[in-house]
Amino acid sequence: MAANRKWIKVDKDSAVYSQLIKDCYWDCNVTVNDIMTILQSDDFRQKQSLFSKIIYNSTDKARTLQVLFNKEMLQRLFSTFESSYNHNYIDRYILILRNILLGENNHIESLAWKIR
Repeated sequence: MAANRKWIKVDKDSAVYSQLIKDCYWDCNVTVNDIMTILQSDDFRQKQSLFSKIIYNSTDKARTLQVLFNKEMLQRLFSTFESSYNHNYIDRYILILRNILLGENNHIESLAWKIR
């Protein structure tokens, strides 16, 4: 039974990697091994680049970030990220992701309930 759960996790993770390549590296020849190499390396700039690709291009940002990075690394990546375009949209999305993945309670004015 435990072996089946392990296979399910591997299948889910491989689906995340495949979707990441499809969404973020459609214009490059990147493999799952290339992404794993980035994740296992000590080069923070490569991890920032991967994080940016996910923020700007991924169709499932929260799931992808949760699978690829631990909470400490996410905290570090979020704190160093600066949007380079589409600032309002990306900054709002960053606050949403911080709330979901880091358990923060950031107020997002555009998503707040309105009193009529």
